[in-house]
Amino acid sequence: MSSALGPGEGKLRIQIRVEKGVIAAVALASTRPVSAGSVLVGRRLDEALALLPRLFSLCGVAQAVAGLRAVENALGLVVPPPQAAARQLLVTAEALEQTVWRILIDGPRCIGVEPALESLKPLRRALASLRLLLFSEPVWMRIGGARLAPDRARLAGALDEIERCIERTVLGRATVDGSPWPDRGAFETWMRTSPAPAALVPRWANGQGLAGFGRGTVEPLPEFDPAWLAWRLANDSDHSFCARPNHVGGVGETGALTRYWTHPLIAALRTEHGNGLFVRLTARLIECAAFVAELRNQFQMASADHPGTLDLRNVSGSGLGIVECARGRLVHWLAITEGRVSAYRILAPTEWNFHPEGPLARGLAGAEVGRGDRVRQVIELLVMALDPCVGCELAVDEH
Repeated sequence: MSSALGPGEGKLRIQIRVEKGVIAAVALASTRPVSAGSVLVGRRLDEALALLPRLFSLCGVAQAVAGLRAVENALGLVVPPPQAAARQLLVTAEALEQTVWRILIDGPRCIGVEPALESLKPLRRALASLRLLLFSEPVWMRIGGARLAPDRARLAGALDEIERCIERTVLGRATVDGSPWPDRGAFETWMRTSPAPAALVPRWANGQGLAGFGRGTVEPLPEFDPAWLAWRLANDSDHSFCARPNHVGGVGETGALTRYWTHPLIAALRTEHGNGLFVRLTARLIECAAFVAELRNQFQMASADHPGTLDLRNVSGSGLGIVECARGRLVHWLAITEGRVSAYRILAPTEWNFHPEGPLARGLAGAEVGRGDRVRQVIELLVMALDPCVGCELAVDEH
């Protein structure tokens, strides 16, 4: 049997062989265009950065900011703190929207529950308003910074509405110091009893005995040595590293779970369930609350800023830009020759998480999965929790 999961550029093909209710083999292949950045080669810097977010249907803001950081690092430009805060606020807003979409829409669909689409609309409107309340010009993706004129009163109102939406439609409760649950007991009580839509999927997974499903041996991706990573990408002209990355000979995981790996609740759950499905779902819930707190932090640092015009006609150099987006660590590297892009590489989190030796493959191999329709259902739920940035095609050969 086969099924398609979600939209996106290219496709991730997952082939599973099940024997007597146990996954005997896992094969992953991707047609995601890892060389997408090549279309920017030969373009002026401002033209390339304007085009960059339009290359991707997901994480367009994160892609734009990663590109800006790469260019500014290549040119040795230090962006003023208000500009950095405003950009990060938009990255966080995008990550929050995409995370909530997974929680309220894609997760329920995986278990056959009607998605909570209507409850998501007010949140999306409030998040969409932030850019125009920060920047006074339509084009905010300017090297060195765009004209920044925050409407603080309306921004504060939008953030209040975002927090209310998260508490009402996702968590069903208020947060304290950015955390909705003081300890594991409070979380498990919430999961068992809360009518909040966000509780449905983890409650279902736990009740179906799937808390540890997909647990594996892949560790969180460590921090990169920027010099090593820049060298690796500069020498990746065939995009083989971007397609099948490795770090010191191994494959790491990136995303919500790894960002909250040492969070007290996640650490407590990992002792029992490892990095299985239940823990991954919980990490996304924790991150929702953390994103709200992060929006407020960046709002406090964003203030009026009016950068001057830069002459980019004859500049040259190379630089790296790294952004933590909804799905994990996103990396851009580029080379500039006389004001034009001469090379561009993009390393997306999907290439780590859906690597043939990555967390999905390792977590599925040897897992007990049952028979019939349940096989597809639980695998799709794990794929959703790992959150690829492309559509997926799942094929199951059951014996």
